[in-house]
Amino acid sequence: MTADLVPTRDVRRENLTGTLFAGLGRGPHPGVLVVHGSGGGGGYERRYARRLAHHGYTAFCVEYFDAPGRPDALDRIPLSYFGRAVEWLLGQSETDGQRVGAVGFSRGGEAAMLTGAHFEGVGAVVAYSASGYAFPAPTWMPGVEVEGPAWTRDGDPVPYLPVDELVEEEQDGFEDVVENEDVDASTSAVANATDEQRRRATIPVERIDGPVLLVSGGEDAIWPSADLSRVATDRLDASDHSWRYDLLVHPDAGHAIRTPYRSGGGSAPEEASAAGPDPDADHRLGGTRRANARAAAEAWRVALDYLRRGLRSDEES
Repeated sequence: MTADLVPTRDVRRENLTGTLFAGLGRGPHPGVLVVHGSGGGGGYERRYARRLAHHGYTAFCVEYFDAPGRPDALDRIPLSYFGRAVEWLLGQSETDGQRVGAVGFSRGGEAAMLTGAHFEGVGAVVAYSASGYAFPAPTWMPGVEVEGPAWTRDGDPVPYLPVDELVEEEQDGFEDVVENEDVDASTSAVANATDEQRRRATIPVERIDGPVLLVSGGEDAIWPSADLSRVATDRLDASDHSWRYDLLVHPDAGHAIRTPYRSGGGSAPEEASAAGPDPDADHRLGGTRRANARAAAEAWRVALDYLRRGLRSDEES
């Protein structure tokens, strides 16, 4: 298979874990950090990194929990870990340039935006199905018994929307939202939060020194990523961000907008069957497989453009 031509290297260091996918062709190549979501690593983000390698990028899939030498859960992850990954990637012989891109999916999109906001080595950010607010550590993960920060910076919690507190409280004007079982917890938390809580939890995306692309689906079954991503672009609007930025919303797609040119973004074994999946079947993370595949292909083209603009020093914003 063509993908086997991509040189890969497992990274198992005391302070860093992941897999490097070296760009094809004469290098070195611009680097891209690829960050998985709360489902953990090992699947779609590796396929995405291989695709980047075929397009002349050296991609590093960084694993930050549930991996050798890493914490068991997405709980109090230091942002410095991603800063270290950026520095390491820039120092590799396969990597060219002074800055790298950061591509993240879902909670990994949070991490990508936070990394871009706090570390100068990031020159472009692409966040799929992400949120402009920071959210807490997922209490459904083993070992996370009490809600707390998902991320820390210099030992202090990165401010987040306290979902357990906000969803349990019934504030005037929001009772119908809290009691509606069809409304997800993130929507209820945003609705019930005070202006100050929302302000503190908003990721300072205006600090990203490069282009910013957010991608979401209107039928996202995990959380309303279109609305949550708009929080980031609204903040960029307010700051008169000097680089290009955009929010691509695919109305019929769901949460699994990922690797392009695959059937619906999934990774289940049944997708490899001889008959193939029904393209119009609903995906378990929202949208249909056809809509997710189309969204992934369309977003890929734009993502490559944003990475090119952010990582080429001679490119105007």
